[in-house]
Amino acid sequence: MKKIFILIFLSFFLANPLLAISNDFWNAIFNGCFSASDKTQFWKSYCTCYTDKFDAKYNDEQLIIFLAETQGTDLSKHPMVKKFAKECIDKVS
Repeated sequence: MKKIFILIFLSFFLANPLLAISNDFWNAIFNGCFSASDKTQFWKSYCTCYTDKFDAKYNDEQLIIFLAETQGTDLSKHPMVKKFAKECIDKVS
């Protein structure tokens, strides 16, 4: 019985990370941020921080829902995006 619970526990957490985006989403966010920048070390650090904020808050399904809900709006004005940007500017400055 103990082995069954351990197996269920491990399969649940390995198959569905609670709050983590896939490498493809992480790279897409980072590349979108970094390609629009001056490509300096500051921007690399900033974009890494910014992408990690999304990684800590969302999984793939949640990120898709967020993007669908904000489609057609200026994401730079979204309160959460502004918060992430400020936290990362403060961190890398």
